[in-house]
Amino acid sequence: MLNMNNIDDKQKMMQYYRTSDMLNLLYFFPQLSPVKDLVIVETEEDYLKNKELLNTFDQNRVDTLKGRTPILGIENSGKSDSFYNTLLAVKEKDPFGVLVLFNIDSESSERYERYAGISVGVDLGERVIIEAVSKGFDGREVSKAICTHERYIIPWYDLRKINIDNFKEYQIYQISNKDYRSTRVERIEFLKSIGLNPDIFSSYIPEDYQPIPDFIWLNLIKNLLKQLEKKEDILSSYGFTNFAISGHTEGNRFAPWQMFDKSRWTLIKKI
Repeated sequence: MLNMNNIDDKQKMMQYYRTSDMLNLLYFFPQLSPVKDLVIVETEEDYLKNKELLNTFDQNRVDTLKGRTPILGIENSGKSDSFYNTLLAVKEKDPFGVLVLFNIDSESSERYERYAGISVGVDLGERVIIEAVSKGFDGREVSKAICTHERYIIPWYDLRKINIDNFKEYQIYQISNKDYRSTRVERIEFLKSIGLNPDIFSSYIPEDYQPIPDFIWLNLIKNLLKQLEKKEDILSSYGFTNFAISGHTEGNRFAPWQMFDKSRWTLIKKI
């Protein structure tokens, strides 16, 4: 088992697609990431040997080594009782595949309880593009380019003056009710496909479109947009001139898990 708190393990963890994205975010924007206790489970034996410890984890992802084909088609509800079966499914697809487990620094929400999924694309020194989906959706839709409910484009040098009062001036798109209802149907079908009960979750996804609330945008402005210009030099020195940060909200805050550079943009839409 690899643990982010072990410096030697951390270097090995950077060799994996999704895990390196998570570690990048923790390094550059620690105030954004809710992730803690990040580990990689490499084998079934690894899992069984550390089962008692691994039962204390709340969140999971699947991953494989960079250079290999990303692992597709494995989704689950996120509950810990499915982690071992997820690892078995991963190994069927790729013997080098791994299970990534971690906790977050707040109470974990259900996939249908979130206010928004948000992806922030950054062209350093040029512009920021924000794509988002609303209540009942999460980061899956925006990171995989499945659908968008709201889109914003902010020129780089407007970051210093942006605030909650002028934020909507940068909106270039908001979905119509007709198109939104189609995305709602697709979202419900997805949540059913991972074993969630529509009698419980359907009421969490509004029938008509409800814009993302201002308190979410205020949090994003403070904890990400206002930080980008301050970190321009260090991001550039590490080669992060074109990158994206995507994820979902937890409670009233934007709490993304990942940060990936331009070379990952085409792959991220597949995994």
